[in-house]
Amino acid sequence: MKQDRKRVAVVGAGVGGLATAVRLAHMGYDVDVFEKLPECGGRAHMIEEKGFKFDTGPSFVLMPDFFEEIFSFCGEDIQDYLDLKVLDVSYKIFYPDGETLSVYRDSSKTKEELERLEKGSSDSYEIFLKHTEKIYRSVRPLLYQCFTKKSLLDPKMWPLLVKLEPFNTYWNLAKKYFKTEKLCYAFTFEAMFMGLSPFETPAFYSVISYTDHIQKIAHPIGGMYQIPLALEKLAKNKGVQFHYDVEVKRIKEKKDSVTLVLQDKEIAYPYAVSNADYAYTQADLLKRSLPDYQYSCSVFLVYLGLKKKIRGLEHHNLFFSGDLRKNLRQIFKENVVPDDPSFYIHVPTVTDPSLAPEGKDILYILIPVANLKNKTSSFFEQEQRLKRIVYDKVKEITGENIEELIEVEHKFYPRDFISRYNIRYGATFGLAHNLMQSAFFRPANQDKKIKRLFYTGASTQPGGGLPVVLASSKIVADMISA
Repeated sequence: MKQDRKRVAVVGAGVGGLATAVRLAHMGYDVDVFEKLPECGGRAHMIEEKGFKFDTGPSFVLMPDFFEEIFSFCGEDIQDYLDLKVLDVSYKIFYPDGETLSVYRDSSKTKEELERLEKGSSDSYEIFLKHTEKIYRSVRPLLYQCFTKKSLLDPKMWPLLVKLEPFNTYWNLAKKYFKTEKLCYAFTFEAMFMGLSPFETPAFYSVISYTDHIQKIAHPIGGMYQIPLALEKLAKNKGVQFHYDVEVKRIKEKKDSVTLVLQDKEIAYPYAVSNADYAYTQADLLKRSLPDYQYSCSVFLVYLGLKKKIRGLEHHNLFFSGDLRKNLRQIFKENVVPDDPSFYIHVPTVTDPSLAPEGKDILYILIPVANLKNKTSSFFEQEQRLKRIVYDKVKEITGENIEELIEVEHKFYPRDFISRYNIRYGATFGLAHNLMQSAFFRPANQDKKIKRLFYTGASTQPGGGLPVVLASSKIVADMISA
């Protein structure tokens, strides 16, 4: 009976599910992972063709200590599993008027760039980072805890709420330190990588600015897919059993167990963890009605393998719309495909030539677009227009006609997030990170009704992003083992 109580099922082999499986197996649990796809990683996947290796999901490593923690917890050295290289140029921003801003590993170079755009901003930069450091030091310990709305009644939490500035926005915080909108956007664009506008994102998410400027940005040699592969390898070493191409159809409670309904059978476990999209788990696996959640934006992705290397782009590149306020409004308020989109280009071969044949480049293009909630028009009507905007801007920078250099092309549409990953409305980043869906108000890691059912991943606490998802795995493992 004791052994039976130590059995856990994990639904989904995304990074959150893999990390949870690793932790629990190290704690002595027998863990089964069920994944509907033929491989691990979830959104952190890889496409390989003709020697080109395209990471399809997250594209950079922030907060490396969160990655190191899970390996050290298991008595392992992360360097035996991942080769993380810190970038000398963290990213480069291209403004519509032709000006640029490069953010460097060497902060003195970053300050020179800032001064070029706004006199006195290097001093403001230092003060801004000190401010965000205070928020980071307040937030970081919370990332390994699960909260409920009742937690707000605890007087110990009240001073913390003041420190977190919950009613201030990311944008207003940046505006306090920088005069020009150019720099305000430069220090708040990270909000879009959480699927939200900086005008709506709570100020405490400025911890992302702190981490990318102070802890820097890294790249795992071999591509981002090395992260789920490393976790899968560690999990297998710990005895985790993986069941790929096996879709969980339902989750039910039976007495003191949680039952997974598969295609041809039902299996009961003392505990279960869902790493599937939270809204999908609630609506489709548990057959519950959903609250009126706010969802993140979606993205249109294009992966290009080029016949030659091109110059002028860094590992990470951000191109801002000529009217960024309108761009954000169209995505988050009007729910339409933007007229003049901002976009991101990832060129990992700048750092890691192993991802393409010799002398060739990879371009990963990400365009934030509205999610598919209340969407009626077809996205395909806009595809060629969006690609033309990107290709024309790249030609301005590099002088290269990208279309003539394409050897391999793959595309990923908002609807593909639904069909491949069961992401509701194709909302790439899950539930939006607005105030009423953050911290105490974000879905908890333990089910309210089925106490032996737990949640990990981007749409539960603490939130989205690889480091934070790794933190959610610790929360869940600690809850189960308590």
